[in-house]
Parts: sequence; C-alpha cells; structure tokens
Amino acid sequence: MNSMIQETAAWAANQTGWAGGWAGPWWFLIPLLWIALLASIVWLVIRSRRSPRDTPLDRAIEILAARFARGEIETDEYRRRLDEIRGQS
Repeated sequence: MNSMIQETAAWAANQTGWAGGWAGPWWFLIPLLWIALLASIVWLVIRSRRSPRDTPLDRAIEILAARFARGEIETDEYRRRLDEIRGQS
C-alpha cells in the first residue's frame, strides 16, 4: 500500500499542466464555465435593456395604430379591435 502511494506521488511530481497533471478528463470544464458565465452576463444585459412595456399586446396596439394611420381600417374597426386587445390585458 505504501509503495503504491509513493509511486503515485512520484508520477504526480513528474506531470506537467494544471493541478500537477490531475486535471484528467475535466480540463474542458473550465473553458465551458467561462463561456457559460459570459453568456449569462450577455443575456442579463440584453434582458435588462428591454423595456418592461415591450409586451405582445403593446406590439399589437402599435400594428393596429399603424394600419389605422395608413387608412387600411376604418375608425369603428380600429376602436373595436383596440377594445378587444385591451380587454385581453
């Protein structure tokens, strides 16, 4: 048993690289962790810049207003659809 410990210690002392050669198959995790950290930061920044008012209903109201401004729909239809959209919120 003592001989095996001495051989293992001698082998580890001769190794080069991370952790004296003990990184083994786990060496790829460090770059993956960095990538995950950076991706999380980017996601949080993008999410924080979005206005909380940017909802699908707001976008629907914008589209409806644009159609009304272009004359594609009449006033009655605009008001009816606007009431329907606002009734969903």
